[in-house]
Amino acid sequence: MELRQLRYFVEAARLSNFTRAAERLRVAQPALSQQIGNLEQELGIRLFERSGRGVTLTRAGEAFFIGAERTLAEVRRAEDEARMFVDFPHGKVRIGTLDSLVQARLPRILVEFGRMYPGVEVSIREETTIPLLGALKRGELDLVIAARLDGVSAEQVDSLNPPANLAVKTLYRDELVLAVTKGHRLADRNHISLKELKEETFICFKEGSWVRAVLLATCAEKGFKPRILYECAEPRTLVAAGLGVAVLPRTMTEPPGPPVVPLSLDPPISRPIAVFFVEGRYLSPAAETFLRYVLEHLVSDDPA
Repeated sequence: MELRQLRYFVEAARLSNFTRAAERLRVAQPALSQQIGNLEQELGIRLFERSGRGVTLTRAGEAFFIGAERTLAEVRRAEDEARMFVDFPHGKVRIGTLDSLVQARLPRILVEFGRMYPGVEVSIREETTIPLLGALKRGELDLVIAARLDGVSAEQVDSLNPPANLAVKTLYRDELVLAVTKGHRLADRNHISLKELKEETFICFKEGSWVRAVLLATCAEKGFKPRILYECAEPRTLVAAGLGVAVLPRTMTEPPGPPVVPLSLDPPISRPIAVFFVEGRYLSPAAETFLRYVLEHLVSDDPA
């Protein structure tokens, strides 16, 4: 068994496709297929089920995948330690996170992290939770900071098919509020129930957003479906323009930014924010350093 075979197998398993795995690894697809076939022959087991649409892991392949990722992680860790990267972390860490966090909580953390670790370059991809976790599964991201899957529909989770070794560390909870424009008929209220909003026009995050999923589920419990006329990454801007109301994290309604009025929800709703990574998958010293920093500086006293 060769490390090259393990690398080919792991990449194909992450992407569920031999051709895409070969492209990412910059090798010929027949060579990759042959090496994986040799690996299966050596092990005496079938690791993949092949079809015209791609490949899926067999039960034996799923078990082998976890061990293969751990083996490759140890090899890369040994290489980095030999180069003395651990004591002086540098390199690139690929982070996936929510638009709302980039607008509110993360900038301060990134400034402080950059001062402490100037050799680490942070690349950020902004999306909603489900697409980000899909990218994490495929190995396109090192870490994801997003909402937990609590409250997300079963259909969305099934379509994601998260890896069995997905690690989730809860950091804190975001209070959700109803944002309205100044002069709105509800602007003088201190709190509001969603059941009072049947006739309102909503501005909402895109599909795959935890806030959107919870809004739809909560309104369904109240006996109605919200009228969502606009979808965007920054609903606050459209709320301030008087185009509708939006359920947002309170941090997204605070200055600076277009003026909106936040109303507390009754009963209250909060969004659990967590950091996700794949247990056993290699994290570079840069990524490990960023993960430790986030767990120390973004976690609340009571994240439950």
